[in-house]
Amino acid sequence: MFGWEIRILFAIKEHTVSTFASPLQDFFSNARTFVVPARTPVTVSRKKAKRVVAIIPTYGPGTITRELVKDLLSYNPTLLVWVVDDSTPHTNVTSMAILTELRSMDSRVKVLRTPANKLKAGALNFALGRLFAEAHIPDIIMTLDDDVVITKTTIDRMVEDLVIHPTLGAVCSQCHVLNKNSNLLTRLQGLEYVGFNATRLADEGLLQGPLVMHGMLAAFRREALQGAPLFKARHLIEDYEITTRIKAQGWSVKLVPHALAWTVVPEGLGSLWRQRTRWTYGGLHVLARASSFTAVIQDVIGHTLFFLTAALVVALLLTGGDALVPPIVARVIVLLSLTQLIAWYSFQLWLMRFYDKKDALDWLLRITILPEFIYSYFLTAALLGSYMFYVYRSLARKLGRIPSSLVRSVLRGCDYVFKQIGYSDGWERRTAHD
Repeated sequence: MFGWEIRILFAIKEHTVSTFASPLQDFFSNARTFVVPARTPVTVSRKKAKRVVAIIPTYGPGTITRELVKDLLSYNPTLLVWVVDDSTPHTNVTSMAILTELRSMDSRVKVLRTPANKLKAGALNFALGRLFAEAHIPDIIMTLDDDVVITKTTIDRMVEDLVIHPTLGAVCSQCHVLNKNSNLLTRLQGLEYVGFNATRLADEGLLQGPLVMHGMLAAFRREALQGAPLFKARHLIEDYEITTRIKAQGWSVKLVPHALAWTVVPEGLGSLWRQRTRWTYGGLHVLARASSFTAVIQDVIGHTLFFLTAALVVALLLTGGDALVPPIVARVIVLLSLTQLIAWYSFQLWLMRFYDKKDALDWLLRITILPEFIYSYFLTAALLGSYMFYVYRSLARKLGRIPSSLVRSVLRGCDYVFKQIGYSDGWERRTAHD
């Protein structure tokens, strides 16, 4: 909740070390973009010859994948499309028929098949290995999930930004929820994704840009991806991990405001829980291993604020405003919390202006606030579990060296308990590339 307020402070800091031309105007303009996401005007595409390839890893493709390939070919007459079949079982008759159809759809479509299931990052690397071995490597390499829906201008807008801004190593699309009307849970995710887009827009002025170039739909400059050089195989969130390595090379990244895309989100609590535990636990791995502090600054701010807030809450609960925490301090904390709540609530209402697919039920959910509060506690539980599992796994690696059957039994028991609630070092996604 505090993220956009903290970015104002970063805007102030950046301004104080910048040039002094029109200082007051520059300051307010710079600070404003951290509160109100900038609305970049649509520009006329710069016609420059750029070879572009779209790589789509897939496992058990369905009709959405087929329509995605058709749209890519129809909307972009020079685009190359590489579909990577990540060893879909031959017994999946429907998917195999779709893959056969894709092979004969157009000469610009190439269908590869991995020798064994490699998961999303491995499937992407399989295609990149082939691509980088070619004589003429495309200038821009796009990666898409196989359940994405795009508009006629989505790809052009993303390519345009990479062409116009030579310091950009990667860009991503806006992300919207395709199945948001399925049930209450998908509607809540639809509202959440509006916040995701706003945060990425606000992050454009923060050091090297947004935290993650999401795997749903991203475009990479060839040089940036070659310098990475590949996605980290079997990583829980490979899109975040490769974004940090692109930033570490000195590239900036950004969200393209007018590049719209939709994806399918989990419709059940179980699948949503698995997705979010993977995101949060995988994020901790990236944060702990990042070679560049500036590449993960937003995450550092977020986790720091979370721990500070949690520490204050625990202190108040344990002391009741007495002893360690004087009553006046407790009242100040409560007042700050209420101020934060009002600011956050107002900001969420304001964001609805950017939600094109909103309806009366979406407005009701946002105004009543309670469903989103419950949803936020669900996500907080996933984050807390990830903290606990990360600490446990760090200790377990050390304790596992102790030659004791009792210690090994305890560790196996803990592994079993964590696995039952959705945490494991061996997450493997063989049915989706989300």
